[in-house]
Amino acid sequence: MKRPILLALVMFLCMPALHAQLLKKLTGKKKQPVETEEGIDDTFPQARSSSKKTAPDPSLVIGGEEGVEIDSSYEYDWAVYQESEAFQGSQRVIDGGEDIVIYYSSTQAAFSIQLKSRSTGTKYHFYGDFGKESQLMLAGVGGIASGDKTKLQLDGMEPVYPGEIGYLSQLKRTGSKKVIAGVACEEYVAHNLRQDPRVVNTNHSKVTAYVWIPMDPHAVFPGYSLMPDHFKIQIERMRIAGSYPPVVMPLEMFLEYGNGDKVFTHTTHIIVNERRKVELGDINK
Repeated sequence: MKRPILLALVMFLCMPALHAQLLKKLTGKKKQPVETEEGIDDTFPQARSSSKKTAPDPSLVIGGEEGVEIDSSYEYDWAVYQESEAFQGSQRVIDGGEDIVIYYSSTQAAFSIQLKSRSTGTKYHFYGDFGKESQLMLAGVGGIASGDKTKLQLDGMEPVYPGEIGYLSQLKRTGSKKVIAGVACEEYVAHNLRQDPRVVNTNHSKVTAYVWIPMDPHAVFPGYSLMPDHFKIQIERMRIAGSYPPVVMPLEMFLEYGNGDKVFTHTTHIIVNERRKVELGDINK
């Protein structure tokens, strides 16, 4: 009878030691790493872009041709600062006109126009990229913007600019020349296209535009020489014919409408080597 009791007592005393040895064996094993998203990124960095999708920005919606690629940011190093003023007869319109900055690049064939209306606060941005043969027009107000991207074609190229020059006829060289902000320019004149729906049956049904454009485009757009050859050939043909495509923006422009309204745009100053990175989302700032 004593023997079974002693055996049971020994077993009872040994149980804590057995538990301790079992626990040591279990906890001593090396834990397998858990595959977190960060761990996957470190091991397979090429999977980051596919595993993490960036949500679209609801304050900036860009549509247009799906096959056209645009950059999300551009770097420019030349800047032309301009102002436009609006007149009704001889009376200047208070808070009328726009503030304008035109950016050009010396390292790529690209430029941008940023225009802000003083009366409404609406912003208009245009991006022309000759390397990618793409153009983008944006409009925004109150922190919300939208726009369309299209293939860049000189015949249909219509950058945003005071006076909506897109509905004007082909610019014709007048032969007059003058220096504006240190840049030699020549004068062109144009009239509105009579059947354009934007001017038919409006107070602006008749308009004459006097436009001063740099004689040498490199004077404000150093990256002009980096433009693809087929654009250069087309531009030269247009210049020989007496016209000029909207590749380098005018340094001065005077619009006179049939009802007596006028818009005068002039250059305040030109800054070179002013490096600036422009984001598409800047339109909402």
